[in-house]
Amino acid sequence: MAYSQMTALLTLALRKVWQYRTTRRVVFGFTFFLIYTVILALPHLSSLETLEVGQKSQKDIKSPITKEIVDEERTRLAREQKLNATPPVYTHDPNVAGRSQRDIDQLFKAVADYQRTGGEPASPSEQASSGAPAEQRRWDQLKVQMNVPIPDNLLRKLVSMRPESLAFIQTETQNQIADLSGMPGLTDTLDEMPEGMPLTRTAGRVLPYSLQEARAIVLERIDGSVLTQESKEILRNLIPLFLRPNSTLDVDATKRLRNEVRQSVAPITFLVRKDDVIVRAGDIVTDEQIQLLSQLELLRTGSAWLKPAGTALMVLLNMMIVLWYLRTYRRDLYLDERMLLLLALMSMLSLLTARSIASINLHEQREIYNQLLYMIPAATGPMLIAILLDTRVAIFMSFVLSIFIGVIADGSIPHAIVAWIGSLVGVYSVSRFSQRMDFARAGLTMAVANALTVFALGLATGVKIPVIATYGLPVALVNGILSSVFMIGSLPYLESAFKLTTSVKLLELANPNHPLLRRLLMEAPGTYHHSLLVGNLGEAAAEMIGADALLVRLGAYYHDVGKIRRPAFFIENQAQGQNPHDKIAPSLSTLIITSHVKDGAELCREAGLPSQVIDLVEQHHGNTLVSYFYHRAREADRTESVQEGDFRYDGPKPQSKEAALVMLADTVEAAVRSLPQPTSGKIEGLVRKLIREKLNDGQLEECDLTFKDLDRIAQAFCRVFNGIYHTRIEYPEGVSKELDGRKRSGTVYSG
Repeated sequence: MAYSQMTALLTLALRKVWQYRTTRRVVFGFTFFLIYTVILALPHLSSLETLEVGQKSQKDIKSPITKEIVDEERTRLAREQKLNATPPVYTHDPNVAGRSQRDIDQLFKAVADYQRTGGEPASPSEQASSGAPAEQRRWDQLKVQMNVPIPDNLLRKLVSMRPESLAFIQTETQNQIADLSGMPGLTDTLDEMPEGMPLTRTAGRVLPYSLQEARAIVLERIDGSVLTQESKEILRNLIPLFLRPNSTLDVDATKRLRNEVRQSVAPITFLVRKDDVIVRAGDIVTDEQIQLLSQLELLRTGSAWLKPAGTALMVLLNMMIVLWYLRTYRRDLYLDERMLLLLALMSMLSLLTARSIASINLHEQREIYNQLLYMIPAATGPMLIAILLDTRVAIFMSFVLSIFIGVIADGSIPHAIVAWIGSLVGVYSVSRFSQRMDFARAGLTMAVANALTVFALGLATGVKIPVIATYGLPVALVNGILSSVFMIGSLPYLESAFKLTTSVKLLELANPNHPLLRRLLMEAPGTYHHSLLVGNLGEAAAEMIGADALLVRLGAYYHDVGKIRRPAFFIENQAQGQNPHDKIAPSLSTLIITSHVKDGAELCREAGLPSQVIDLVEQHHGNTLVSYFYHRAREADRTESVQEGDFRYDGPKPQSKEAALVMLADTVEAAVRSLPQPTSGKIEGLVRKLIREKLNDGQLEECDLTFKDLDRIAQAFCRVFNGIYHTRIEYPEGVSKELDGRKRSGTVYSG
């Protein structure tokens, strides 16, 4: 008993809490937040493996798909081999050899001049004992004349040599320097080589030489020569002094070359078939297996909660922005829980459809798979929002949903752009339509827009043109058709579930084959044709002032449907000379006349017509006075007991532009039809007089029509009437008699 009481109390408390709007909004918002997050983050929430190298696998792991896998190790070795065969990039200086030769000439010329002017220099000890400052100055001047610093002991040997020996040393030095300076890639920047650049020389390859290697070559050549020991010693010490690098490593160009070489080597792949075992239970996981699992997207990388958390945060931010937008610009929708639920449901269905398509393995090659992913019918949700709710809201939601679809397509910006452009085209295509064929045109328009966008983005992102033409363009065309088909298929269910009246529903109700309209045609034909004319008048005026023309036309068709219960009491259905009102009191006639409004509303409710149409039926007379029977009652009763309120319709007055248009069109159609000789001037005068009377009677005070609107309405009415009551050709008397005879014989129909 205590448990039952506890349950009852808890249920009662929950019901009481649920009555608060804030509670319901929080519950619905949190529910859809979780649903959106799960849809977007589903790949990160699935049962991915968390194995590491060296860990023992607890189960067999099989490949879920057939896929070409890149062999990372073989690809790396192939690229390294290609890199090893690629020399670095050096900047060569062709003037190095010339500068070295000039320095050699400068040295031997200075030595020769010194020999001619003074002979052999004194040693340092001799200079100190004799005190020969002049000789020291000559020696210092000799050293200054040289561009290359020469050790003193080497310089003394050169100065002390005979001219012919000195000339031989000069020639040998110049020859060796010319030979070595002509070697390609003589450099001292080998320590700046990019990491991994090989230095091993191979036959036929041009590789850089260091200065140390060049000096070693010089020494080897000198030692193998037939020169005297003294000459060899001088050349060993002299030639290296004039060796200079003729090439400088271009680090940036070398890196670019290596990157190009690396990218030129295509990845080496092998085929993994579906259900192939990647890791067996009990095996120690290797690095190769980890890489294979990663390429098959079976391995969870990083922390398990980071990506879902980021997705949840993104969903929360977008939901807050949408609610902020609705609260600022569409407060009526923001306060309507039913409309918010509809908006959330349509968004959820769009994302669920996108996730379902993205979860299918459309193709093994990633490039082709990305093109096939353009199949997602992203425009369905925004188009439904435009039809069921509002065009501006649909435009805003198309941007939000396109971001989410981009996330579903592995964070692809091109897919988000295609979804956004297709959604905008779809929304604009269905924002105004007058027949179901407009939906088919909308699908074709979206198909063309999607195809152009896919082609442009494919070129911009480097997708191969054959891939775009074979996969991207056909899928983009199918996308537009599918979006329209899904929208048409979903629309009736959403209309019924949320009790909404869309333009599509109104078009169906405007069909002359509707049972209620067929009854009106058969039982009250005069009223039926009157309703058609009222519809034409109201629709023309609605287009002039920006009202809902389709709703006005439909309201006009059904506004007098209540007359089918007593059709003979209304003049348009009466046979000539038979008026039942002549036999009854004016008060009873008034009751019969005014009851057609209530009867019409009841018949519309029984037929399942939407509330918008029923409102027009109830408001199309407002609380106007039935003046004919009121004046008859006044004339018959001289006691002044007749009350004007007893001869008025029950109302309410028109609450919208559409209801006011039906009222005015109904009034002017009946009045103009009663004119004996309707001309353009008479029609315009009567139309403006009747509109002014409705305004003065206060029938238009509860709708938002302006004086400018009333003027445009009068113009629209007159234009329609002038088309109906146009001037006819007046035939000559003889032709008239002949036509009359043909009419009587049935061979000619009257116009």
